[in-house]
Amino acid sequence: MSATKYTIPHIILHWAIAALVTVQLLLADRMSAAFDQMMENITPAGAWTSSAVVHAVLGVAIGLLMVWRLMLSLTTETPPPARTGAVQTLSRATHGLFYVLLIGMPFAGALAWFIPSQSLGNLHSFAGNLLIALILLHIGAALYHHYIAGEKTILRRMFPR
Repeated sequence: MSATKYTIPHIILHWAIAALVTVQLLLADRMSAAFDQMMENITPAGAWTSSAVVHAVLGVAIGLLMVWRLMLSLTTETPPPARTGAVQTLSRATHGLFYVLLIGMPFAGALAWFIPSQSLGNLHSFAGNLLIALILLHIGAALYHHYIAGEKTILRRMFPR
């Protein structure tokens, strides 16, 4: 028998990661400015602003939480996809890309900072823009399923009862 809801740990991890990613996106410009200053050798030691430290710490936290979530998803039963065919393939690809980005971005960001590497910084920035697009697709799909397609179980299984 397949699960009809995500487990409480799945749900907590989902929303905790969503909150942390939101903070990251709000701090991204400040981190980018600190990175640019470091790359230009303007303030190499002073580049570690409070925003840069918070961004780095939260990035590591997101990466670790995503690894935990991946392990949890591989070891516990989750609800089946809402649809089959191309929509299911897109859903799986989107979720897989979330894992790749949210585990890979902390590595790319840390390497860009500590090497330092403008190319890795650009990769991290591109991944951030891709993440924003993916988030918008994810939210749009959830709202579409709930309000337009009338599949009320999609959103309900991501909230504890």
